[in-house]
Amino acid sequence: MSACNDAFREFLNDHVNLNETRWNLLLSRVSTLNDFVNDDPAIGEITDDVIPQGSYALRTIIRPVDGNDYDADLLVPMEEVDGWDAEDYVPALHKAFESSARYAGKSTMKKRCLRVQYADEFHVDLVPFVERGGATYITHRTENRWIMQDPTALNEWFEGQNRSTDGYLAKVVRLVKYLRENSSAEIPSVVLTALLAGRVNPYGDPAYSSVASTLTVLTAALRDYLESLSSPPFVDDRSGSGENLANRWTQSDYTAFKSRLRTWVAKIEKAYDATFADSMPLWREVFGSDFGVEARAQLASGGTRGATGARTARAPGEQTLADKGIAERLDPRYHVKMVGRMSSRKLRRPRPLPRAGDVVQIGRSLTFTVDDCDVPDATFYWKVRNFGPEAQDRKMERGQIEQRGAQITETADFEGPHWVQVWAVRDGVAVATSRQEVTIVPKV
Repeated sequence: MSACNDAFREFLNDHVNLNETRWNLLLSRVSTLNDFVNDDPAIGEITDDVIPQGSYALRTIIRPVDGNDYDADLLVPMEEVDGWDAEDYVPALHKAFESSARYAGKSTMKKRCLRVQYADEFHVDLVPFVERGGATYITHRTENRWIMQDPTALNEWFEGQNRSTDGYLAKVVRLVKYLRENSSAEIPSVVLTALLAGRVNPYGDPAYSSVASTLTVLTAALRDYLESLSSPPFVDDRSGSGENLANRWTQSDYTAFKSRLRTWVAKIEKAYDATFADSMPLWREVFGSDFGVEARAQLASGGTRGATGARTARAPGEQTLADKGIAERLDPRYHVKMVGRMSSRKLRRPRPLPRAGDVVQIGRSLTFTVDDCDVPDATFYWKVRNFGPEAQDRKMERGQIEQRGAQITETADFEGPHWVQVWAVRDGVAVATSRQEVTIVPKV
């Protein structure tokens, strides 16, 4: 079996993932929108920062194909306004945006959201998220209806499933969305995402060792799950509302998707079971001629980089457990769960990062807490890894491993993608670990 780690990394970076320029622009625009809705009193009582939703929050967004646009979904947390009905919240957002010099002429009211359209094939959907009577609701403008829902629950559930696969689930979703976009298969993104995430063993699995192995296991599990169902399945939105995410997935599209999935899985399994040398043309049968271009060059020159795994760039002074004299032998009998939380703009209680798409505005206070651990007599070792040009220019990259308690406190100082990892160590051996992704966005 061949994981082809470098080939998958390069294919994701060069052809599937939203490119860095677009991603940074998205983060900047979301930060600006966040400040705007929090600073305009005409909108209503905004209780906190906007909350990322959908593929933006789950890190499953892919670059546009054939001129299609890409988007970000944001919840706007609001308190109920006396005298307002459900139909009043989206128009209040619309009025505020149309009254501003920055956004006039860019916003359009939809049934449940306000859409802000930008010139470069990109839009943001702002969804009022209202707390009333101890529960949370989104609003339906045209039907003047309250819809009880906790959309952040899907974020939190997916983030937990992604951790169980060591982060490979999000990459697999992106790859399958790429296959969908380059075929005649029709399936809503949120349905595809939830179905793949639902096939994950939440306790982890040795098969989740690479992008290729996780892709093979999860797509085969999805094929097997759907084979027994003659009609589209019920796909839980995880919010407790009972809403079926697949309620608009038609029977004809479902049947066609099952057929396409069978073909994909057969090719994926054949490619994964092949040797590295034989697998490249087989993976190109799955993903097209762009897959493995760099790996082909390595093979032609006698190199083996694609067969031996992805390169890992280390920061100056970054440490591994071995540098601390600690062996890493993760034991499936043990479990540790660490959760990051950020200070709120307006509320006293901190917001769990998994419910917020792991997105934090620069300057916020952060705590990382071991919420659950069943390792007897555990000691905790932590690594905080920051990235980005500012940290590099100021020679303040991090990556040291330190023994600390069950909670650490940090500040979001440098924009960009970061991560924090904790290991539960017993008798000099790390037997369980947990990792929290953190994306810090600039305040503009």
